[in-house]
Amino acid sequence: MRRRAFIGLMTGAIGGSLIARAQQSSTPRVVHLGPVEIPAQMAATKRLLAELGYVEGRIRLEFRHAAGDADALPALAQEIVRDGRVDVIIAISTPAALAAYKATRTIPIVTLAAVDPVASGLADSLAHPGRNVTGIAVFSEETTLKRVELMREILPQAARLGTVTTKVSSGAQSLTPVLEGGRKLGFEVEALNIDDPASIGTILSPDNLARFDGLVFVPDVVLSAHLAEVVRLVNLSKKPAIFASPDWVANGGFMSFGPDFADAARRLIAQVDRILRGAKPADLPFERPTKFDLRINLRIAKALGLDLPATVVARADEVIE
Repeated sequence: MRRRAFIGLMTGAIGGSLIARAQQSSTPRVVHLGPVEIPAQMAATKRLLAELGYVEGRIRLEFRHAAGDADALPALAQEIVRDGRVDVIIAISTPAALAAYKATRTIPIVTLAAVDPVASGLADSLAHPGRNVTGIAVFSEETTLKRVELMREILPQAARLGTVTTKVSSGAQSLTPVLEGGRKLGFEVEALNIDDPASIGTILSPDNLARFDGLVFVPDVVLSAHLAEVVRLVNLSKKPAIFASPDWVANGGFMSFGPDFADAARRLIAQVDRILRGAKPADLPFERPTKFDLRINLRIAKALGLDLPATVVARADEVIE
């Protein structure tokens, strides 16, 4: 009896261990990679996955970020790949996607890319990516140019325009069209590159911004992580600034225009779900935003002494009075 009990105990222990390993191996591991930690973005990712049934226990969700240093992304991506089994990498920003793609050509990568993924070397085409990368392509150069055009509408006499970027968004693909488009509209355009988040206070100080008539911001996750500080400094400068998404206006910014990033995030996670169910990123078309949003804070406009054209106000999806 003792021998039988011992054998039964050992068999049960081995069986339990095998079941635990099988359950662990069947639980998908998804790693979220980005240049910087943004708590709201992390919470949204968890919520959107949970809405599709990927609650804690049914998914291993990990967040890795480069603490604002885009140059650290390649090493971080390589570390993620070396760690072991990864089912999907969610790459936020084009630099994160490029770092992940350099580290692996087999693990599926779903990215929220700011610029053209074909020109970036991430895909063969939008309709048929052909590689291990798919996602949402924002084409920020197009929407940033629209922000420049809005600035011309509200400041018809303005001459000097500043465009604010970090290492995440200062590449030629996203910046060159803005510089060239601004000059065609009669602006003298200067890029303000914030290579180190620690220098935000210096680069966006009222003294440094005094030479500009207006500011245009590109979509940038590093700047978004310092949203409150950026808005405070810009408002101190008394310069009108147009941002890329509504959360800037909700937190005291003057104006925003850009794609609906909440909708883009929802569609991004839907692609993650399709891959976890067996789809291949090579066969999943890159999607483009279909919803765009214009927000205006009239309180800030009044504080800046701006009398906005009625045509601009009429086009707004939301006006804060």
